[in-house]
Amino acid sequence: MPVARNKFSSYADMPAGLRKFVFTPEFSSAEADLQKQFNLTDDQRILIGDQVMDTIFGDQDLSTAVANIRAGLASANLDGRKWQEFFSELVKRDLWAIRDLFGDELTRVLSDNQVGTAGWPDSKVYLKPMTYSAAAGEISQRGGFTLLGTQTRERLRDLIMSRAKGVRVDSQVKEVLVRPVDFGGLGLDSESADKTIKAINDVIASVPVMSEDEYTDWLAEEARKKTEAEQRAKEAEIKTSEDKEIADIRAKMPPPAKVLTVLDSAVEQAYASLAWKPTDEYLINRLRHIISSRMRDVRSSLEVEQLLQRDTKVGGVGLEKDKAHELAKQIEVAYTVSHEQVLGEEKQKIDTQMVEQKTKIEERKRRDAEDHAKWYQEKILSRKQGEDQKKQLAEQMKQSFMANTAQPPAPEAHPVDIKEAKKEKERFGEMIPAVAAGAAPIATPQKPIQSSAPVPSAKPPVPLSLSTPQAPVQAARNEVKVSKDTIVKQPLAAGFKPRIEDVKYGPRLVSLVDELKNITLSEFRRLAKDPQAAADKIFQKIETLGGESFEKRTQGVTALQSSPLQRSYLSLVGESFGQGKSVQELADAKRAAGEDDLSPAEISAVISLNSKLHY
Repeated sequence: MPVARNKFSSYADMPAGLRKFVFTPEFSSAEADLQKQFNLTDDQRILIGDQVMDTIFGDQDLSTAVANIRAGLASANLDGRKWQEFFSELVKRDLWAIRDLFGDELTRVLSDNQVGTAGWPDSKVYLKPMTYSAAAGEISQRGGFTLLGTQTRERLRDLIMSRAKGVRVDSQVKEVLVRPVDFGGLGLDSESADKTIKAINDVIASVPVMSEDEYTDWLAEEARKKTEAEQRAKEAEIKTSEDKEIADIRAKMPPPAKVLTVLDSAVEQAYASLAWKPTDEYLINRLRHIISSRMRDVRSSLEVEQLLQRDTKVGGVGLEKDKAHELAKQIEVAYTVSHEQVLGEEKQKIDTQMVEQKTKIEERKRRDAEDHAKWYQEKILSRKQGEDQKKQLAEQMKQSFMANTAQPPAPEAHPVDIKEAKKEKERFGEMIPAVAAGAAPIATPQKPIQSSAPVPSAKPPVPLSLSTPQAPVQAARNEVKVSKDTIVKQPLAAGFKPRIEDVKYGPRLVSLVDELKNITLSEFRRLAKDPQAAADKIFQKIETLGGESFEKRTQGVTALQSSPLQRSYLSLVGESFGQGKSVQELADAKRAAGEDDLSPAEISAVISLNSKLHY
């Protein structure tokens, strides 16, 4: 039993997608193409077009239309295989794109006529909006793959949403489609991915795609409209107990004016101007369709006259030749009057759609820009928080390392230091800091000397002077000591003027590179009591070489790395690996055993110095 479908009294009642489809050149030229392909007559071509339009408008079911077409083509000898070929082409060209309009009815008719749909186009006219999930199912069918599991469907749904909102472009969509499933993709091959991208773009361009919540709101609005229409129809049918006068007034009130398009108005005016009108409702609708086809240039005036003469059983009106000729002339007059207005309306519709589409595109771009700006801001904020956390963790690790390696503020004298002090006293006697004895502090520049001049040649040593320094100082060299005998003999030396032959020059000064190459642990300790301060002074020498040239700095770093100080440190590191102890534990053990080796503070200073040296 045929399923009841919606009937459309005019083009204005059709869904936008269906109305747009029936005005496409492909649909309008379908009957003409079939006529050429199967050698049909003009009457047979017109019959096919009328039956298709009557079916689309809902005036008859699809099975009846197929039976009428087959009866009208009896003279064309389309039997058996030939009929299947013809019917397959007819459905493919006129009905397959709007298959959602017929539902199971079309499936049943195809089965009855033994026509398969394998290899037919995937394009479809959508008669209502679609959710992202429904679009995922539709696109997977057109792409030729199956959605296995909820997770895969959600991935495709999110991919369609991002493409519809302009977050991704086709190349980015394809990258996700071909990505393996285990890495967040869909695992398609390149060919299936290209088909899927085409399907996504076709769906987005032909039907509004929305979220499930938006679709729920749309359904609620449609249900409300339908309920209101049914309620109005029900109220019109129910007899009330109102006064007869009020009922008569209500009965005489005109129905609400229906909004008609220019085409509908032109058809109605042409129909009203006809001298003859059929009384049968079925023939009335057929005559209206004939007039509409002429207004749209689907039929010529000659074809209209032939159709008016054709028998009603094969899609005609059944008029005699003279009467049909007169009626065709009246339709042609109406065509001359209204044809330009109909074309103008179609052009205006297209212009209006272009403006609406442009507005929608601009609005979508604005929303997408806002969404992208919000996403970008959140991404930057998240990245900044991550960097702050990394910096905080690094600072905590540094403080923890410094706390473990820092020497106490007032350390007790180590046995090795006591031993060194004893040797110094036995060799030189009692030693007193030169500054405490009245010597001028040795000035140290606040910044490294940045000069490209070569290192000056060796000069005679300058005797100790107790005069006031001529340059500002940054820190006094308290580690320089002199013996008591030197202090006693200093006043005598001040008044003694040596003769030229008494002056003896010491060895020539070595360069900074050689000084760095030969620095030992003892010399490192003489630079400053604080190991870190001694390391800073070595770094100062490296920077001085860097002020001359990059090559000099490189030579200085290489020289320091081959120095006895560095060899002592590397030897200690190698022993720590061999014995499975930390460097600090090994250093403490050696010093406790009386060996003169690096202390933990000196090790920390050497590590800090090495970290600053980069080629």
